[in-house]
Amino acid sequence: MRRLTVKIRVLIMVLVIAQLWGCSKDEGGPAAKTPAELLAEGWQAYASRNYQLAHDDFAAATQGDANLVDAYNGSGWANAKLNVLAAAVASFNTGLGKDAVNLQMRAGLSFVFNAQKLYTSSIAADTTVLHANSTWSFSRDTSINAADLHLLLAEDYFALTPPDFASSKAQVLTLNPLFAADIATLAGQTALAAEIERLRGIY
Repeated sequence: MRRLTVKIRVLIMVLVIAQLWGCSKDEGGPAAKTPAELLAEGWQAYASRNYQLAHDDFAAATQGDANLVDAYNGSGWANAKLNVLAAAVASFNTGLGKDAVNLQMRAGLSFVFNAQKLYTSSIAADTTVLHANSTWSFSRDTSINAADLHLLLAEDYFALTPPDFASSKAQVLTLNPLFAADIATLAGQTALAAEIERLRGIY
């Protein structure tokens, strides 16, 4: 009888330990998120304008899957929004090393290069996108589109040393065909600068 009692106690202990082990696993939280889940959450955070959280999710996604191109895209855009420009360039370039024709990242680079005052590089990235797709728009925020790229080009050409007023005006005319100014004169150049500034408030 004593042996039976001991066996029952041992069995109960085993069952209790197994139950506690199962509970401890549940209390430890959900299983680690997959790179795809982190990517999706990153874009959700980006859409909510929580760019730091978005960046963290994208970084975790690339750690889980170094070939997840859209995570580098997201990291680039999130870093750009956070004004961490060098990191944005690094993310975009890493992604483009895996997908050289990705227009989302090329467009992102054009904005970042402009912010860095690297106007020739911004022009190169910008025109690559527009030549590939004249009606381009950012898939994660369609308010950013080809019109913004034309305006960015107008700014870039105007900011060159020396300025390329003719190319700048040509980009302005794609957005406002009624614009008229003699860019050979200081007054015309001033009018062009004012029109670029006005268009910034629209696009």
